[in-house]
Amino acid sequence: MPARVYHPDHTAHIRHRLSQMAIHGAAGLIVAAGAAGVLALIDTQAGDSYDGISRIAWYGVATVVGLSLLTLLLTLAGWIRYRRHRPDLDAAGAEAIGELYARMANARHDDDQR
Repeated sequence: MPARVYHPDHTAHIRHRLSQMAIHGAAGLIVAAGAAGVLALIDTQAGDSYDGISRIAWYGVATVVGLSLLTLLLTLAGWIRYRRHRPDLDAAGAEAIGELYARMANARHDDDQR
């Protein structure tokens, strides 16, 4: 039987989720910047003929920027909260793993006695 290895990192899933949120927020800002550049070029070439469509497109770009910034702010708030509560989360995770190992040992001990 292979030796059991204790992995003390009980909060990796939280950090992974926060990093994914940051990546999505940054990607939204990059897409919005590209769209704004393309839209600015189209606005200079098209003139006033596409004024209504252009306004709607700019609102869309502004919405994407707003949502991306909101995502980044929520990620920052989540990171601050995570850093503040990490010792408690680690302790709770270690306790849960300890209880799981104890149950597994008891179950194996019960199976051996049968």
